Amino acid sequence: MTKSIEQFLIKIQSVIGSKVIMDENNKIEEIHIISDLRRNPKQILRDVEAVLMSEFDQSVDYKKISIAQVKGDLVKTERDPRIKLKSIEYGNCGTSIDITITLEKFSENYSSKISGIKTTSNVMRLAGMATLQAIENYLGIHEVFVFEDSKEVDLSTVKIIAVNITSIYHNREETYIGTAKVGTDINEAVTRATLDAVNRHILQMEII
Repeated sequence: MTKSIEQFLIKIQSVIGSKVIMDENNKIEEIHIISDLRRNPKQILRDVEAVLMSEFDQSVDYKKISIAQVKGDLVKTERDPRIKLKSIEYGNCGTSIDITITLEKFSENYSSKISGIKTTSNVMRLAGMATLQAIENYLGIHEVFVFEDSKEVDLSTVKIIAVNITSIYHNREETYIGTAKVGTDINEAVTRATLDAVNRHILQMEII
């Protein structure tokens, strides 16, 4: 039981170590958490309580839970928390096109496929929308992000794609801006700009 609880707790965002102490009746006596600095201890505490109740049907007094936040080498060895682009696949069908975006985080893949009319601007929009849907698949949410617009701009001698993303989450509307350098595939740049916009805010979403 102790190891099972510790294994679940380590899955919580920002938690990098856990120790559970049980009493003779197999009830939790103490929980010690080590986390990085990316999240507020109160958020982590709330997540710990939720995991204990939903997975193990145990309600624990918050005073029994201690959280120590650390920085330095321990945090540096943690896996990169960002979601990254793994692949873009295209499927042409006359005047329509299929776009499949696959994202990767912690060696897990999250994909989304979208179809639409094959115009230059619409394909860019489809790439952004597919990226946002793949992110929602990772988070376990639906219809939160909206791909509003993208624009190619010249910055000195470099071409840049800027995207505008809106989210409505917990009745709060926010606008995110992301950018990426344009390489050989402008749709890939749209995807990377979308990730640039949203990656900054994913860790604030309290979803395990």
